[in-house]
Amino acid sequence: MRKLGLVCGLGVGAGIHYYRHIADAFAARGAEPGLVVSHADIGRAYTLVQQGEMEELADYLDAHLKTLAGAGCAFAAIAAVTPLICAPELDRISALPRIDVFDSVNAEVKRRGVKRVAVLGTQFVMETDMFGRLDGVEIVRPTPTQAALVRDNYLIIARMGGIEHADIEGVRAVGKSLADAGAEAVILAGTELSLAFTEANAGFPALDSGRVHIDAIVAHALEG
Repeated sequence: MRKLGLVCGLGVGAGIHYYRHIADAFAARGAEPGLVVSHADIGRAYTLVQQGEMEELADYLDAHLKTLAGAGCAFAAIAAVTPLICAPELDRISALPRIDVFDSVNAEVKRRGVKRVAVLGTQFVMETDMFGRLDGVEIVRPTPTQAALVRDNYLIIARMGGIEHADIEGVRAVGKSLADAGAEAVILAGTELSLAFTEANAGFPALDSGRVHIDAIVAHALEG
């Protein structure tokens, strides 16, 4: 079993979600994960995102990857979507091979055969259609009011580490509206939304980026 590194903290609730589901997946297979966690600071990362400091953000994330490499990890994953706006810069310097959330989402889109999708997540993720890394699909876009509601409640979940203070039903209504407008899959393009919804209980045809990313991480670990 190859040792897995996980960069968490972006935010805390999402990192716990990844840890819990990775541990459960290994337990279900009778395997023990060699898992090492490096905790990044959500405030620092999101400030760099807002400032457009892609090189500095990549250096910051790579410092955590170097920590994980030093702990003997063979590969790593970052439990977040928005900070990976710097993925091109990070790919050039990454201290470890990474299981990429965007690759996982694209693989699931192709597996389902959907051609029209919507994206829910942070402002950066929604405005850029997951940083332009969705392949071969048409985008159904939220209205500015809908996007603002999703953005604001995403940040509430990220800061609080849970969904108790967020308008989950409001976000659900946006997802339903986008499905009604023709989205065959509404991508939950941020790990905080995995705390609010599963693909089974969302009430709209959801594609959970966290779920497919975790599945890919576990599959890659078990290949060793």
